[in-house]
Parts: sequence; C-alpha cells; structure tokens
Amino acid sequence: MTKVTIFGAGITGMAIATQLPRDCDVTIVARDLPGDSPSQDWASPWACAGWVALGGSPLEEKMQLDALAYLTRLAVSHPDSGVVLSHLTDLHDNGTERAEDLWSFGRLPGLTAIPEPASLGTKLAVRYPSVVVNPSVFLPWLHARLEQTGVRFERIGTVTALAELDRFGHDVLVNASGLASLTLADVRDEHVVVDRTYTVLVKSEYKESFVRRGGGQYTYIFGRGDGTAVVGGISLPVDHPVLASDEIRKDLIQRAHDNLSDDFPSADPKDYEILEDLAGLRPLRLPNVRIEKDLVRGNIVHAYGTTIGGYMSSFGLGREVARMVGEFAFE
Repeated sequence: MTKVTIFGAGITGMAIATQLPRDCDVTIVARDLPGDSPSQDWASPWACAGWVALGGSPLEEKMQLDALAYLTRLAVSHPDSGVVLSHLTDLHDNGTERAEDLWSFGRLPGLTAIPEPASLGTKLAVRYPSVVVNPSVFLPWLHARLEQTGVRFERIGTVTALAELDRFGHDVLVNASGLASLTLADVRDEHVVVDRTYTVLVKSEYKESFVRRGGGQYTYIFGRGDGTAVVGGISLPVDHPVLASDEIRKDLIQRAHDNLSDDFPSADPKDYEILEDLAGLRPLRLPNVRIEKDLVRGNIVHAYGTTIGGYMSSFGLGREVARMVGEFAFE
C-alpha cells in the first residue's frame, strides 16, 4: 500500500485525493481545512468556480476537459454537491473570428457558434455546456465524501519547507500548496505570482453562464441555480491598493447590465441585493501550471499554479497527478 501525503486541502489537494488508486493510504495536511471560516490565506473558498474553456498548454487543455466531464457527472449524480449544470455563452473580443480556430472546437461536446455575433458587439460568440460550483457547499461536501472513503485530514501549522513533512512517513508527497510554493525553502518557485480578485455575489434568478474576454477585460457571470449569481471580475496584483467595495460594485454591475440587460436591467448596484463582496488571493504560475515529479528528491509530485482557477482543472489535474503517483510503485 502506497502511503501518500497531500500538502494542501483546497480544491486541488482534495481533487487529487479523489483520483488516487484505492489502495493508497492518503492523508491531507494543511493549515486551513474545509469548514473553516473563509480566510484570505487560501484561495479555494473565494473562487467564482464556473467552468470556462480557458485553454493553455496541451496538458492544461486536457485537464480542463477531464475536469468538466467529472464535474458534469457529479452535478447529475449528486445534486447536493453544490455543482450545477449550466450553459455558457462565451464572447471573444480577442481577434479570433472563427469557432474552428478555437482550441476547444471539435473537442468540447455541444460547442456551437452563435449566429450574427455582431448583435452582441463581438466577432465571435460560442455556446457550450458547462458547470458552476458553489465553493461554500462543494468544499465541505467533498471533504465529507473523502473522509467516508478513508482519507484522513490533519491540521498543521505553517510549513516553511516540504522537508518538515517527512515526519508523516509517506512514500510519496504531493505538493498542492499553491501560494506557499513561492516561499517554501526547498521550492521557492519564482514563477508563482499572486493576484487579488474581486467579484460580487448578487441575488438573481439568472441560471446560465456568461463570459466576455479580450479588450482589456474579463467579465463573467455565473448563475449558481440557488437564486444567486457571481458577477466578476477584477484582478490586480496583490501589492495594488485594495479597492473599495462601492467602486467594485459599480464596475461589475455596470458590466453585467451592459452584457445581460434582460437579467440585470439596472446599472445601479443599489437596485440589487448584493449578498457578499468576494475578494480573495489567487496564486497562479506563469506561463504554465506545474505538475511534475521532483527531480532532486524523487518522491515528490508538485501540483500547483493553475491559471485562473483550480476548479477548471481540478479533477483533470488530479487524474494526471494520480498517474505520476502510480509510477512510483514501478521505480
């Protein structure tokens, strides 16, 4: 039996645990655990968590498609999970004019071009099946499911180096620490950068998903199917002065109105019941996510740095890490 320690209890760490072989003895260790009060110290509770065909490297594309397939099955089989089926309208203002030129064309089932995109103010608009995840429901749900399968969770203090985790006596350590990989003494990955993202959670019966990307902005609206929608987004370097909530609301509600005026008929935030201002840190790694075996220590798999959201890659990333963990048994 392979003993695996996963460092990090966010969506990445838990998604990895779901994909590991059943004969693995798995412990997830972290300072922050699902069910804790939301904290700025970890990213998973703050995510907008709508699936978008973001793209990237060939590996990132594959992980995104795998994650969508897994989350789609969860939405159907476990309606209590906080995952709901959706359809996404995706507007491209980045110069792409043909659906056939998108990486997802022919690979994403159900993707269709929207006729007369000029009526939407763009040259290309597509529509495809998607999912939306409510982190406040999904993270505790997945935590409970993993515990039922024998995965153990252990709270630990701040870790300054991966070597400190050797005390757990594992055969393989998975580093799913996200932001910590920037400062861990035996990692210090200078490719990790941190943004602060702003969104608002508003009371709304909008049940679909919308994205507009390019032109210097990335606008998204994800209906959660529970009478609320997430409207975003603003992303700024972490050292940028923190924006005031009134400024954020005005910008985001204006964008929602400009793009979906039937569902958001007013551009004034005061005309909506805004339930929460969501601001959280988002660690990402440029230019690509890191999923690889540690070539120095040998029994470590690094898994962090998903660009624009761990939920979009989640279970696809977990599948790739599980493959690497399995290879250790034959080395």
